[in-house]
Amino acid sequence: MKQETSIIDHIRNDSSKPTSYRRDIAALAALGLLDFSLISLFQMGKIKELPDLPGEVFDTKKVNTAKDAVLFGLPDGVISLGGYAATMFLAMAATRYKNQSRLLDVALGGVVLGQAAGAAQYMVNMTTVQKKACIYCIAGAVINFAALVPLTKLFKRRG
Repeated sequence: MKQETSIIDHIRNDSSKPTSYRRDIAALAALGLLDFSLISLFQMGKIKELPDLPGEVFDTKKVNTAKDAVLFGLPDGVISLGGYAATMFLAMAATRYKNQSRLLDVALGGVVLGQAAGAAQYMVNMTTVQKKACIYCIAGAVINFAALVPLTKLFKRRG
């Protein structure tokens, strides 16, 4: 138990810039987990209806039940959850394992970039194909795009 505590203490007390950027990325991923947990529970049928913003353009049900909301045979909400969990795992692992941090940061960057690219593609799909918007999906896209800021700083710092 003592060894685990010292690892956690080390991570918690690390004041380096790379760790700060990884924490920012992990915090955004945690927000994404909350957001896409709601979408996933809706897509699974546990939540029957999610509140929408007023206006004709918002239709969370239509967006999240469309055939475009399925990737690899699964609802896209669950796949997004996996991406956010991987982001948090890689951010923590890169902080913990300093000798492998470059490789882990590259993997972290790949996941974050993949999520941002997926968000951009889905935003285009909502506006051009579905012609409806999901506020939860928009929030997820904002989270994914926001993660690019600390990721860029992390890679600039690594030089």
